[in-house]
Amino acid sequence: MISLNELKAAVEEGLRAVEKKQGVKEAEVFASSNRLNVFRICYSSNIPSNALEEPKSQEGFGLSVRVLFDNGKIGFGKEDSELSMEAVKSAFEKAKASSVLDKDFHGLPAQGEKPSASLKADKRILELDEEKAIDSAYACISGAFDALKAKDFRKNVNLTGEVDFLAERIAVANSNGVSEWDENSISLATLTTILELEKDVSGMWFDSATALNKLNTYETGKTSAEKAQALIKAESVGSGTYDVVLGRLAVADLFYSRFEVSLSSIDAKASPFIDKLDKVIGSEKLTIFDDGLLSGEIGSKRVTDEGLATGRTELVRNGKLVNFLANDYYAKKFSSDKRFNSRNGFRFGGGGRHHDSEPGIAATNLVVEAGDFKEDELPAEVKNGLYIGRIWYSYPVNGLASADFTSTMRGDSYIIRNGKIASALVPNTLRINDNLERCFKNIEALSKERKATLAWGQEAVVVTPEILVKGMRLERIAKGLY
Repeated sequence: MISLNELKAAVEEGLRAVEKKQGVKEAEVFASSNRLNVFRICYSSNIPSNALEEPKSQEGFGLSVRVLFDNGKIGFGKEDSELSMEAVKSAFEKAKASSVLDKDFHGLPAQGEKPSASLKADKRILELDEEKAIDSAYACISGAFDALKAKDFRKNVNLTGEVDFLAERIAVANSNGVSEWDENSISLATLTTILELEKDVSGMWFDSATALNKLNTYETGKTSAEKAQALIKAESVGSGTYDVVLGRLAVADLFYSRFEVSLSSIDAKASPFIDKLDKVIGSEKLTIFDDGLLSGEIGSKRVTDEGLATGRTELVRNGKLVNFLANDYYAKKFSSDKRFNSRNGFRFGGGGRHHDSEPGIAATNLVVEAGDFKEDELPAEVKNGLYIGRIWYSYPVNGLASADFTSTMRGDSYIIRNGKIASALVPNTLRINDNLERCFKNIEALSKERKATLAWGQEAVVVTPEILVKGMRLERIAKGLY
């Protein structure tokens, strides 16, 4: 990886060079370096298999410039795999050639509050020992094997997943006094255990941490296999309105697909929360905030990719929508409301923070405030209903501005009878057809414990308890197949 000192030097020297160019009013130089190590798990009991099939890595770095010209036009240009002054010059020429007039652009960010010094990256991930990383991946496999062996499952078993380690470094400087850097370490483990029986079943689990020694890959594998075994002899239910407990993975999937609270989406009329600010959108038990400084959570960042301090933004307070997420551009565009704070300007693009795009708006750690119930008490509150552990194919219905959505119950789900988990629920046989705001307003209870939860392919983290929702609308599907 490129060192922090090299990134800092590149943006500082680059800024001085760009500011000397004729016609430049304000300038920003951003540089990034990312390394992703992926340890791919692919095991089948019925054919020869190494289990750990594809240890591989990917690195990338480069820089970009944003320039506000004297004529009012704003431009962006970038160069990959280069940090030299020639790269700065080339990026500047691209910014000049692509510049456009944007009357809503009111200047580059100004230096703000001092960033937190509490977040520190793990050197064991920044300088990854691949042998230790491989051991961590095999621990995930061992966890699954031990759980399967305990129940004498030796045939017709498939394991698929990966253990990933991501190191991120960025530096940014601009004409308005911003000169900042950040360094992050992320570790992830996911495993799906598939049992090929008369009716196939699968269980999935995950873990995440900012330090290598905090990632519990063994428990990830063990829990994945246990969840698969728990789904044997599953039952189906018919269409209806059910009281449900949403597991954390289900909550996270709903939030990623439908809880769109960025100012850019509001501006584009692509959110179900248009004209909902300061209005009740949920139960008084529901409080949600975004916090970029949560210790140990992989969504945490010291500064944004605009060089501004991250922090906590309260979004929903006791059921009322009180704020939106913003970057500097949108905070200034809607400056009449002083609540909008530019804490969420990031350049995510999968596998790190990337120089090749302008800052968008992204959550860091979306947190759902915990409730008063132990997790085993929530089924008792439901009495008769469903526990929905995982969902997928969650989509808006009737347009992005509608709160209507559909989603399919995937797995790790159960029937609740007489206040207890009674039977596994056959995956892919129920579709949720409901409305997000209606579900929020029907929240009856939340568990005491929040845990970080990830959805496939997403950058942000949802830190959530389990949630009891009254009267969720479900439709029976795949009749005759299961």
